[in-house]
Amino acid sequence: MRINNAVAVALTLMISVALAFAENSDEQVFRDLENRISHAVMTRDVAEMGSLFASDYTSVGVSGHIRSRAEVLQAYSSGRLVISTAQTGKMTVRHYGDVAVVVGLITVSGKEGSTDISGEYAFTRVYEREAGKWLAVSFQATPVK
Repeated sequence: MRINNAVAVALTLMISVALAFAENSDEQVFRDLENRISHAVMTRDVAEMGSLFASDYTSVGVSGHIRSRAEVLQAYSSGRLVISTAQTGKMTVRHYGDVAVVVGLITVSGKEGSTDISGEYAFTRVYEREAGKWLAVSFQATPVK
């Protein structure tokens, strides 16, 4: 009986460690994606943004403008939207099969046209896994007051 209890405890610990690792691994995948998006935005790398955004991507940016994927890419490529720095802070990932929701904080410095949009924002980004690859399908940012 002691052996069965010891085996049960060992299996429980192994499962707990595996689940904790899976959660951390999941969060790291999306933290990496968020970092890639931030880097692409700061360097105005429209090709990289295009590879990370789904064809039906929609963004509600820090200024409240609703933009399609094409409009987001155009805003960055034209220089109308410029993000000089972006630092992602606390982030939570909720994973639902082939959909993931990332909620976090980001601090940016930048301009949209002549308007300074620098500040801290709470954001939500939704990802969908298509053919094994995670693509951003939606983004929304709200100023933190």
